[in-house]
Amino acid sequence: MSALRKQVSSRFLARFAKGAGVSACAALAIAGFSAVSQAEDYPEMSLKFGHQYNETHPLALGAVRFADIVKEKSGGKITVQVFPNSTIGNAKKLLEAMQINVVDLALAPTTNVANFYEPLNIYYLPFLFRDRFHAYAVSDGMVGKELNEGLLKKTGFRTIGMYESGFRTITTRDKKISMPDDMKGVKFRVVGNPLNVATFKALGANVTTMALSEVFTALQQGTVDGQDNPIGNVKAFGFDKVQKNITLSNHQWAGIMFLANDRKFSKYPKNVQDLLLSAAKETEKWERDEINKVEAKYLAEMEAGGMTVTRLTPTQSKAFQDKMSAVWEEYTPKIGADLVKAAVDTK
Repeated sequence: MSALRKQVSSRFLARFAKGAGVSACAALAIAGFSAVSQAEDYPEMSLKFGHQYNETHPLALGAVRFADIVKEKSGGKITVQVFPNSTIGNAKKLLEAMQINVVDLALAPTTNVANFYEPLNIYYLPFLFRDRFHAYAVSDGMVGKELNEGLLKKTGFRTIGMYESGFRTITTRDKKISMPDDMKGVKFRVVGNPLNVATFKALGANVTTMALSEVFTALQQGTVDGQDNPIGNVKAFGFDKVQKNITLSNHQWAGIMFLANDRKFSKYPKNVQDLLLSAAKETEKWERDEINKVEAKYLAEMEAGGMTVTRLTPTQSKAFQDKMSAVWEEYTPKIGADLVKAAVDTK
């Protein structure tokens, strides 16, 4: 290569390198600006998120996980203040607070929300669900969509996810429950919903209603002899410390609705709405997986601690189901016969 050609080549390469460097810097700057601008697109917001679950419960952990995701993905612009353990009220009070714009987000059992919108009682029809996958197919499918739309229209509660606390069990202090007649005369706490009251009255129990936060003391003091809750709640709220027996009756599936105050939600920018919806869906899957993972561990711990575990045989389970015919006859027309049939037929 001649001296002149070498000189020209060197100058060209220098200019190219310089130009490439400028382009690379520009590209990096644009990318950086884009990332910053995306973060800046989120408004500064602080949302109140309440629920009634103990901090160690998978439901509570799911709520914290949701808050972390929202904060991270909004670049710290959106913070979610989580108030666990009925700090700002039990499920009923949380829903009432949402109606007057005090609370932005809440976790509430379907049975509590059904007091505001009766068709949601479908989730608590005793022995409706074959297993958890059937429950998911109903809540995540067309039946769930119809229910969520009806709830939104009537109450202003927008469903952004459906967590769960599993299938409900029966616990008692002294009396082992293995057949329906064993429930006769038992002083028994249930959720404050007429369907739950009817379910245990059909078994002959002496029923009383109270908030979840009051149950431990009532069991400890003997105000009631037993209660029904999923395994996770029994463990997280320490009911196993004041109850000797647990029957895996699986009589109802406890779907926990993740609700947003739609009067506020509908006014958020679309990217905020999308972020909350995606975070709710992501944590919904995590929470469901987690609650089912820890149930076996909790049950083993309770059994090791001296609790007697009764697993119903198919014959025993059918005996409980047969007692529920009057409850189904009463509540199917209230919920809607077509809706109940659609849920039963969901695959």
